[in-house]
Amino acid sequence: MDEDCLRNVFFSGKGDSGNTYLVDGRKLIKDDPILDLIGTIDEVNAFIGLAISIIEEPELKKDLRIIQVSLSKIMGVIAGASESTADDFNTGKSTKWLEDKIDFYSRELDNPKSFTFSGKTKAGAVLDICRTVTRKMERQAVGAFRGNSKFENKILAYMNRLSSLFYILRLSADKSLNTSK
Repeated sequence: MDEDCLRNVFFSGKGDSGNTYLVDGRKLIKDDPILDLIGTIDEVNAFIGLAISIIEEPELKKDLRIIQVSLSKIMGVIAGASESTADDFNTGKSTKWLEDKIDFYSRELDNPKSFTFSGKTKAGAVLDICRTVTRKMERQAVGAFRGNSKFENKILAYMNRLSSLFYILRLSADKSLNTSK
């Protein structure tokens, strides 16, 4: 294969001027709030990947993969992907799934009576990073979605539940090794 042809698969050079294009063709400057949000969603997904590489429990790994797929679909919707992508992601159903997972993973947890710090387990620490970056993602979404009711309520609710789930998962990971005290 021609080396120049292969190289062009990995970069286009179109963003060298500080602009980029969304899936729907909109041209944005790279510090646009929408691009900050898309970047943070990507960051959350990367940290979830790190969590998956550390966690040994198959069911939790499966749940984290489901979250990665959901976040990828949200990214696509925000970037202006086709309506079929938007229709493929049911925010109400996905938010309910998160609520069910919060109930499932918190069933054997005591509510902490004071602020707790991560770092008791590697898995708990990485899940706490997922939580904090998800909170950042949610804050950025509020600004990026301002005035765009297409996104506001449903995606913000999903993001809010996701950060709550990561908090529960962190507490659960720490408790699973009897180190939460």
